[in-house]
Amino acid sequence: MAFMGLIGCGNLGSAMLSRWVANGADPELIKVVDNHPERIRQLNFRPSALDELSGVDILVLAVKPWNIQGVLSQIKLDPETIVVSMAAGVNIAKLNKMLSEPHPICRVMPNIGVKLGMGVLAIAFNELAGSSHKKSVKEILEPLGTTIELKEKDFNAVTALAGSGPAFASLILESFVMGGIAGGLSYDISRKLAFETMQGTLELLKSGVDFDELRFLVSSPAGTTIAGLEVLESQGIRGSIIQSIKIASQRASELGVESDKVE
Repeated sequence: MAFMGLIGCGNLGSAMLSRWVANGADPELIKVVDNHPERIRQLNFRPSALDELSGVDILVLAVKPWNIQGVLSQIKLDPETIVVSMAAGVNIAKLNKMLSEPHPICRVMPNIGVKLGMGVLAIAFNELAGSSHKKSVKEILEPLGTTIELKEKDFNAVTALAGSGPAFASLILESFVMGGIAGGLSYDISRKLAFETMQGTLELLKSGVDFDELRFLVSSPAGTTIAGLEVLESQGIRGSIIQSIKIASQRASELGVESDKVE
């Protein structure tokens, strides 16, 4: 495992540390810096100072966007250190300007699933990141979930679909639960049925069954499924979900522009 430095031990930083240790990482190879040292101690790590990060192979930034410039100005990194940023709205070009000299850079867009090691992490590299840098980054992100290497221009869509998506999916799933309750089921039974139904549906789709094929398999002539699908289509549910992701993507783009205006 590479010698790593992690700046930021909030929700995301803590999740990363927990997943790394659970997957056999050596805590001695991870230097952690945070304004609240007690967070680090709670995870059985020794708090480090910024000047202890100079020799790391990988520097992971899990801090608020407006704090990046300040922390980077206090560290003298080796030219081959790859800087991995998880700060929303801070693009690679802006990170490059914040560094005192050119470095390999990786920008990461994670979603909340990283807490369970089931996240989706979009990653984009600059031109200085070689194959060894990319391999090292993917190795440290593997315990957090699935990595997908993309062009940075696609990050707004990723933010909307994978980043905001869990909130949208939660709302839809909650509606399933409430529908069961409206039909006379208890909350616990309705919740269990909704969860198991969604899980089974996901597994069928992942096995190769197409979306329309699955709907056909469940639908009988003049049956319950067709009646329910007619309501969903007439209410424009499909269009509403598509539009919510489009709007979220547009908002991600706006936030990026707003971030660029902040010095």
